[in-house]
Amino acid sequence: MTTRLFRLLGVVLVLAALAHPLGAMTQRDRSSYLDWMVKSLPSAPQFEQWQQRTGELPPDFDTFPRNNFLPDPLTFMNGRAVRNASDWNRRRAEIRQLLEKWQVGTVPPKATTFKTTVQSETPGNGYVTRVVAIDYGPQAGKTTTVTVTLTIPQGPGPFPVMIGGAASSLIRRGYIACSYTGTVDAPGAIATLYPEHDFASMGQVAFTLQTVVDHLLTVPQVDKARIAITGYSRAGKMALIAAALDERIAAVVAGSTGVGGVTPWRLSGEYGMGEGVESTTRSFPIWFHPRLRFFSGKEDRLPVDGNLIVAMVAPRAILIQYGLNDEVTNTWSHEQAYYSARRVFSLLQQPNRIGLLRVPGFHGSNDVEASLDWLDIQFGRSTAAWDNKLMFDWSRAQWLKDSGEQIDPNRYPAQTATDLLSKSGAKIASTADWEKAAAGIRAAINGMLGENPGLYVAPAGGRGAAAPPAAARGAAPGPNPGQLRPDVPAWVIQRGGTAFGWVEPGRSLAAMRPLNFGYGVTGHLYFPNNTPAGTRLPAVIWLHGYSYPLGYMWVYRSDPHPILALVNAGYAVLAFDQAGFGSRMGEFAPFYKRHPHWSLMGRMVEDTMRAVDALSADAAIDPARISVFGYTIGGTVGLYAAALDARIKSVVSISGFTPMRTDTADRGTGGLARYSEERALLPRLGFFIGHESRLPYDFDELIATIAPRPVLVVEPTMDRATTPADVRQAVDRAGQVYNLYSAPDKLTLNEPVDYTRLTAATQDEAVRWMNRIHAPTPVVAEQTR
Repeated sequence: MTTRLFRLLGVVLVLAALAHPLGAMTQRDRSSYLDWMVKSLPSAPQFEQWQQRTGELPPDFDTFPRNNFLPDPLTFMNGRAVRNASDWNRRRAEIRQLLEKWQVGTVPPKATTFKTTVQSETPGNGYVTRVVAIDYGPQAGKTTTVTVTLTIPQGPGPFPVMIGGAASSLIRRGYIACSYTGTVDAPGAIATLYPEHDFASMGQVAFTLQTVVDHLLTVPQVDKARIAITGYSRAGKMALIAAALDERIAAVVAGSTGVGGVTPWRLSGEYGMGEGVESTTRSFPIWFHPRLRFFSGKEDRLPVDGNLIVAMVAPRAILIQYGLNDEVTNTWSHEQAYYSARRVFSLLQQPNRIGLLRVPGFHGSNDVEASLDWLDIQFGRSTAAWDNKLMFDWSRAQWLKDSGEQIDPNRYPAQTATDLLSKSGAKIASTADWEKAAAGIRAAINGMLGENPGLYVAPAGGRGAAAPPAAARGAAPGPNPGQLRPDVPAWVIQRGGTAFGWVEPGRSLAAMRPLNFGYGVTGHLYFPNNTPAGTRLPAVIWLHGYSYPLGYMWVYRSDPHPILALVNAGYAVLAFDQAGFGSRMGEFAPFYKRHPHWSLMGRMVEDTMRAVDALSADAAIDPARISVFGYTIGGTVGLYAAALDARIKSVVSISGFTPMRTDTADRGTGGLARYSEERALLPRLGFFIGHESRLPYDFDELIATIAPRPVLVVEPTMDRATTPADVRQAVDRAGQVYNLYSAPDKLTLNEPVDYTRLTAATQDEAVRWMNRIHAPTPVVAEQTR
């Protein structure tokens, strides 16, 4: 086996500081981690200036509970459970302290000086518009001004109020529209009046809105029990934070907030192929407190996340609104925040006060009328029932009931041996012996994937593969016509720009044609646009990570997309959305009703193998040079597929696994529950929670079944979803089998000193590794020569 570590100056010290497995971090550890951040992450000048000015070091991450999914709203930081409303009030206060400490900064108490001046009052067609200037601050002579505009319907009132909504819609529905000056990008001078408070612009505007609410409570036409707030995108974050901090706000419509609002940091970021702590604190440095940046790649230690902010609104009302393919949010993670926070609403006996509104479209899609329908229900103005239209509703308990599946883990022997060449006491001494053992491993893998329902293949001259499932053919028609049939790749390519990594020179060098395969899977084959006729290219199947809104595309990553990097190197790249992602999110909800004894992972593996079929039959592809290149869950799928399909000639798996037998719940990385409970990828694995050592196979054996074909495992040393030392041991054990084949150099482990992200350096190294195997003709080199 070849093991290549990315050696950096001081790597031993840095690794010690980043891993710190023995307990609390020392000051030296924290300083070393800061040095790594400054040297390795993109430059963030305002953060660096703040850190140099204050001298603040990263926190001791070991003092925070580790949770790679979501922090529990009903568990105090000390582990004590929330059991009743009184407990929740104390837990809510704790969450607020954590929110101010680590995200928005400390917010002052309400302004004590408050003076209102009516600037104008203008009648309209059935309404009057009043403009008011409010001077507010800590004391007389030390104030700033916010201008508030109220559009008030004619009539006796009182009327409910929506802060931040469009007057054109609100007046028609009998609401007062309230707008105000100041945004999170230009919050005004409020921070200078409270120098002892370190609130960032999100907290500053939320503080100003307390003054706006103060004024609303003095307006006779205002229904003081029915004050709502809304905002979209960055304003949606602020609206949620304002409602979380001010309990006089009765309802909030949080529109496409992205991270820092509803979208949990843990379930987005580089791990989720979206916006995260690093990109947000660098690109929008005034929104949040600079110390939030310390949690780049350490989101699993962040004490507060989006689900907790949503829970703070309880028992008041919140509607979470977002676009189906909203690149700023994450459809799956919004539902997870909803499920988590709803437990608090249920505890307070108000489970229907939290709702979801998913609108067809990308970022910017919304439905004002539908959100007002929901608000009417919450304010008692309508008796209609609200449908959340859940896409990712999953209950393993319901699956157990529906499927009747039962596995007794005690029937499987505990696996403690570290020698893959000793099976059941017998020594494996030849490759023939190993192939017999590998057949058993493959059988165990297939058993966990479940019962494949089979795929009809039309006879020669027939009509082709089966039609795609209805749920895969695009979003159902809705109130917003912006996107009824999403074509995410075309939209990304058209937009271009560094936010998606679809950049030059690769963008101009890549041609594309559709390539459909399997059971209704729509794929896109990218290839060098100057490929000579008759050339048979090496091919790569790109298996994307946890990118729910965009599928195989990426956002908030400025480095060239892996597709372009591979095309530039001379490969054809087949890309498609995996089941449950992108254009195929609709396949998730009905899957286990239709296939109770199969698994989503099984479907993903089947799709990959059918992709190999399509490439092998394509005249432009060399069937002897087909590989897979996967990131996070894509890296997992690639290993499974290669273990079962010998036509896959090489594998790149980036942050693709951690050994399952040692991935117990106490590790905080996700455990088997990530597959069986959280993502519903492999329900049968759930039978082994608490009995992990009895699993019939693990990733060391899975990789070994691929031998002697080349495998590159990329495992960042700070991967929050894995235990890197266990990954290293698994690769070492698989290396025993590669040695048996006299192919130790075919198994490579790269360990960049980094967290889970795909940097240009890591990507380029992976492409170079593939080039040594498949020898493609580089496109860029040919054109610039």
